[in-house]
Amino acid sequence: MFKKLSILYKENDNSALETAIKVQDWLKNKGTECIVFHSVGIFSSFNHSEIMAIQNSDAVVVLGGDGTMLSASRLIGGKKIPIIGINMGKLGFITEIPKSDLFDSLEQIFSGNYEIEERSMINAQIFRDEQVINEYLGLNDLVIGKGIMAKISDFGLIINDVYVSTIKADGIIVSTPTGSTAYNLSAGGPILYPTLKGLVFTTICPHTLSVRPLVLPDHFTIDIIISSHVRDIFLTIDGQIGLPLQKNDRVRCRIANEKTYLIAPLGRDYFRVLREKLRWGER
Repeated sequence: MFKKLSILYKENDNSALETAIKVQDWLKNKGTECIVFHSVGIFSSFNHSEIMAIQNSDAVVVLGGDGTMLSASRLIGGKKIPIIGINMGKLGFITEIPKSDLFDSLEQIFSGNYEIEERSMINAQIFRDEQVINEYLGLNDLVIGKGIMAKISDFGLIINDVYVSTIKADGIIVSTPTGSTAYNLSAGGPILYPTLKGLVFTTICPHTLSVRPLVLPDHFTIDIIISSHVRDIFLTIDGQIGLPLQKNDRVRCRIANEKTYLIAPLGRDYFRVLREKLRWGER
């Protein structure tokens, strides 16, 4: 059984906070120590001792939506610490346990009836003048897109050091299988089963209709070069962090060595998740 847990809940969400308090009381009755109790999100800040405590937990309970889970995954930093995601939001592809099933699911998990899924993470390095100026880790995706200026950009695509093409498009998405149901799906990319090993390269509104998404092995490296000078081109990781890019910047992305580990009760059916979240079969 888990002896030390951290509870992370969606920032500025009273319902998530109230539920987190109830979970803390439930864990206490189970004899489990709660070593960190903290909100998590884009604007939440953690000191070094809190981060170290989270990264030394036996597991982490996250209450929020998928965005909260993405923030928590990066905070854990690829450590082999399983996450129990409780959906306090609406869609919940990653936070699959609904709030209504919270304590039944926790009881099942604490009884040992659960499985742990290993999810790939994405690593992004940004080169400027041949120097790495920043590096990011994400669970869902890397997106290069324009800001307020409605102008097509040129992107050089290099895979495994081999030039592929220069692509005219509004932007680029490089997604993990977990992130394939996020922005990638909206842009017409394929759904990958979340435990698959691979990368998805998808263009956003390409100028040439023959440009189609690519599914690549997980050991491939993708380099994207900003080939045109367009104002307000940004790189974002998981839709939450990033930086502005310049002409000739190179973004190198690959599957990271780090992984995210998600806990789910036994018998969980991913196709039911797709059916319910995407409303398959409805008219």
